[in-house]
Amino acid sequence: MEILDLTQPLINFPYPGDPGLKISEKEAGGFIISEISMGSHICTHVDYPRHVNLENNIPFKDLIIKGNSYCIDLNDFEINKIPECDILLIYTGFSKYWGKEEYFEKIPKIQFLDEIVESNIKCLGVDACTIGGFEEHKKLLSKNILIIENLNENLKNLIGKRFYFLGLPLKIFDIDASPIRCIAIP
Repeated sequence: MEILDLTQPLINFPYPGDPGLKISEKEAGGFIISEISMGSHICTHVDYPRHVNLENNIPFKDLIIKGNSYCIDLNDFEINKIPECDILLIYTGFSKYWGKEEYFEKIPKIQFLDEIVESNIKCLGVDACTIGGFEEHKKLLSKNILIIENLNENLKNLIGKRFYFLGLPLKIFDIDASPIRCIAIP
Protein backbone atom coordinates (compact mmCIF):
# COMPACT_ATOMS: atom_id res chain seq x y z
CA MET A 1 0.00 0.00 0.00
CA GLU A 2 1.35 3.38 -1.03
CA ILE A 3 1.21 6.21 1.51
CA LEU A 4 1.89 9.84 0.58
CA ASP A 5 3.19 12.09 3.35
CA LEU A 6 1.62 15.55 2.96
CA THR A 7 3.38 17.12 5.97
CA GLN A 8 6.04 19.82 5.80
CA PRO A 9 9.03 19.17 8.06
CA LEU A 10 8.83 20.78 11.48
CA ILE A 11 11.46 23.50 11.06
CA ASN A 12 11.87 27.07 12.26
CA PHE A 13 9.88 28.63 9.42
CA PRO A 14 6.97 30.43 11.12
CA TYR A 15 4.46 32.80 9.56
CA PRO A 16 5.88 36.34 10.03
CA GLY A 17 5.18 37.49 13.59
CA ASP A 18 4.30 34.00 14.89
CA PRO A 19 6.46 32.18 17.46
CA GLY A 20 9.23 30.11 15.93
CA LEU A 21 10.60 26.68 16.75
CA LYS A 22 13.25 26.43 19.47
CA ILE A 23 14.88 23.20 20.57
CA SER A 24 17.34 23.02 23.43
CA GLU A 25 18.97 20.03 25.08
CA LYS A 26 20.31 19.18 28.47
CA GLU A 27 21.90 16.10 29.98
CA ALA A 28 20.28 14.37 32.95
CA GLY A 29 21.79 11.19 34.36
CA GLY A 30 23.49 10.35 31.07
CA PHE A 31 20.30 10.90 29.03
CA ILE A 32 19.81 13.75 26.59
CA ILE A 33 16.50 15.55 27.14
CA SER A 34 15.18 18.03 24.58
CA GLU A 35 12.90 20.95 25.29
CA ILE A 36 10.68 22.06 22.39
CA SER A 37 9.05 25.49 22.19
CA MET A 38 6.89 26.46 19.20
CA GLY A 39 3.78 28.28 18.10
CA SER A 40 0.58 26.37 17.38
CA HIS A 41 0.56 27.46 13.71
CA ILE A 42 4.06 26.34 12.77
CA CYS A 43 4.59 24.28 9.61
CA THR A 44 1.73 21.93 8.67
CA HIS A 45 -1.06 22.67 11.15
CA VAL A 46 -4.81 22.54 11.65
CA ASP A 47 -6.86 25.60 12.65
CA TYR A 48 -9.72 25.15 15.11
CA PRO A 49 -12.70 27.51 15.69
CA ARG A 50 -10.94 29.15 18.64
CA HIS A 51 -8.47 30.63 16.13
CA VAL A 52 -11.14 33.21 15.22
CA ASN A 53 -12.48 33.64 18.76
CA LEU A 54 -15.23 31.03 18.40
CA GLU A 55 -16.00 28.33 20.94
CA ASN A 56 -14.34 25.04 20.03
CA ASN A 57 -17.24 22.78 19.11
CA ILE A 58 -15.01 19.95 17.99
CA PRO A 59 -15.36 17.02 20.40
CA PHE A 60 -11.98 15.82 21.66
CA LYS A 61 -12.59 12.37 20.19
CA ASP A 62 -12.99 13.96 16.74
CA LEU A 63 -9.59 15.65 16.69
CA ILE A 64 -8.33 12.89 14.39
CA ILE A 65 -9.17 14.13 10.91
CA LYS A 66 -9.98 11.23 8.63
CA GLY A 67 -12.21 10.43 5.72
CA ASN A 68 -12.78 10.18 2.01
CA SER A 69 -10.97 12.99 0.28
CA TYR A 70 -10.45 14.66 -3.04
CA CYS A 71 -7.83 17.11 -4.33
CA ILE A 72 -8.47 19.89 -6.82
CA ASP A 73 -6.09 22.26 -8.58
CA LEU A 74 -6.79 25.92 -7.70
CA ASN A 75 -6.12 26.93 -11.32
CA ASP A 76 -8.68 24.47 -12.73
CA PHE A 77 -11.27 24.97 -10.01
CA GLU A 78 -14.92 24.74 -11.02
CA ILE A 79 -17.55 24.75 -8.32
CA ASN A 80 -19.78 22.29 -10.18
CA LYS A 81 -16.94 19.76 -10.06
CA ILE A 82 -16.56 19.48 -6.27
CA PRO A 83 -17.20 15.81 -5.59
CA GLU A 84 -18.86 14.63 -2.43
CA CYS A 85 -16.11 14.09 0.13
CA ASP A 86 -15.25 14.62 3.80
CA ILE A 87 -12.00 16.47 3.19
CA LEU A 88 -11.27 18.75 0.25
CA LEU A 89 -7.64 19.58 -0.47
CA ILE A 90 -6.66 22.38 -2.84
CA TYR A 91 -3.32 22.32 -4.63
CA THR A 92 -2.21 25.94 -5.13
CA GLY A 93 1.36 25.25 -6.23
CA PHE A 94 2.63 27.61 -3.53
CA SER A 95 4.34 24.74 -1.70
CA LYS A 96 7.22 24.99 -4.18
CA TYR A 97 8.21 28.19 -2.33
CA TRP A 98 8.41 26.43 1.06
CA GLY A 99 11.43 27.59 3.06
CA LYS A 100 11.75 30.85 1.09
CA GLU A 101 10.52 34.26 2.25
CA GLU A 102 8.36 34.60 -0.88
CA TYR A 103 6.24 31.71 0.43
CA PHE A 104 4.50 34.13 2.78
CA GLU A 105 3.87 36.59 -0.06
CA LYS A 106 1.79 34.00 -1.92
CA ILE A 107 -1.79 34.09 -0.67
CA PRO A 108 -4.25 31.99 -2.71
CA LYS A 109 -7.58 33.44 -3.78
CA ILE A 110 -10.04 30.62 -3.19
CA GLN A 111 -13.14 31.41 -5.17
CA PHE A 112 -16.53 29.91 -4.39
CA LEU A 113 -15.81 29.69 -0.66
CA ASP A 114 -19.55 29.96 0.09
CA GLU A 115 -20.24 26.94 -2.09
CA ILE A 116 -17.41 25.02 -0.46
CA VAL A 117 -18.93 25.75 2.96
CA GLU A 118 -22.30 24.42 1.76
CA SER A 119 -20.76 21.25 0.29
CA ASN A 120 -20.83 19.45 3.68
CA ILE A 121 -17.08 18.92 3.94
CA LYS A 122 -15.56 18.74 7.42
CA CYS A 123 -12.07 19.96 6.50
CA LEU A 124 -10.37 22.12 3.85
CA GLY A 125 -6.62 21.94 3.29
CA VAL A 126 -4.12 23.87 1.16
CA ASP A 127 -0.42 23.79 0.31
CA ALA A 128 -0.07 27.48 1.15
CA CYS A 129 0.61 29.52 4.29
CA THR A 130 -3.08 30.42 4.61
CA ILE A 131 -6.50 29.93 3.04
CA GLY A 132 -7.03 33.69 3.27
CA GLY A 133 -7.67 36.36 5.87
CA PHE A 134 -9.84 36.54 8.97
CA GLU A 135 -13.16 36.50 7.09
CA GLU A 136 -12.28 33.36 5.12
CA HIS A 137 -11.16 31.60 8.30
CA LYS A 138 -14.29 32.64 10.18
CA LYS A 139 -16.58 31.55 7.33
CA LEU A 140 -15.17 28.02 7.48
CA LEU A 141 -14.50 27.66 11.20
CA SER A 142 -17.93 28.99 12.22
CA LYS A 143 -19.36 25.97 10.37
CA ASN A 144 -16.87 23.66 12.16
CA ILE A 145 -14.95 23.11 8.93
CA LEU A 146 -11.36 22.66 10.05
CA ILE A 147 -8.54 24.24 8.05
CA ILE A 148 -5.20 22.60 7.32
CA GLU A 149 -2.45 24.88 6.03
CA ASN A 150 1.11 24.32 4.77
CA LEU A 151 0.64 20.92 3.14
CA ASN A 152 3.64 19.86 1.07
CA GLU A 153 4.35 19.52 -2.66
CA ASN A 154 3.21 15.85 -2.68
CA LEU A 155 -0.31 17.23 -2.91
CA LYS A 156 0.18 17.72 -6.67
CA ASN A 157 0.24 13.91 -7.06
CA LEU A 158 -3.35 13.73 -5.82
CA ILE A 159 -5.00 16.27 -8.16
CA GLY A 160 -8.23 14.83 -9.56
CA LYS A 161 -8.03 11.74 -7.39
CA ARG A 162 -9.99 10.24 -4.55
CA PHE A 163 -8.06 8.95 -1.54
CA TYR A 164 -8.32 8.34 2.18
CA PHE A 165 -6.89 11.14 4.31
CA LEU A 166 -5.58 10.83 7.86
CA GLY A 167 -4.48 13.85 9.90
CA LEU A 168 -3.16 13.47 13.43
CA PRO A 169 -2.86 16.72 15.38
CA LEU A 170 -1.25 16.82 18.80
CA LYS A 171 -3.77 15.76 21.42
CA ILE A 172 -4.08 19.16 23.06
CA PHE A 173 -7.56 20.26 24.03
CA ASP A 174 -8.91 23.82 24.01
CA ILE A 175 -6.27 25.37 21.75
CA ASP A 176 -6.53 27.50 18.59
CA ALA A 177 -4.42 25.25 16.34
CA SER A 178 -2.01 22.35 16.40
CA PRO A 179 0.83 20.97 14.30
CA ILE A 180 -0.51 17.95 12.42
CA ARG A 181 0.89 14.92 10.60
CA CYS A 182 -1.03 14.31 7.36
CA ILE A 183 -0.99 11.32 5.04
CA ALA A 184 -2.98 10.25 1.99
CA ILE A 185 -3.69 6.64 1.10
CA PRO A 186 -4.68 6.42 -2.61
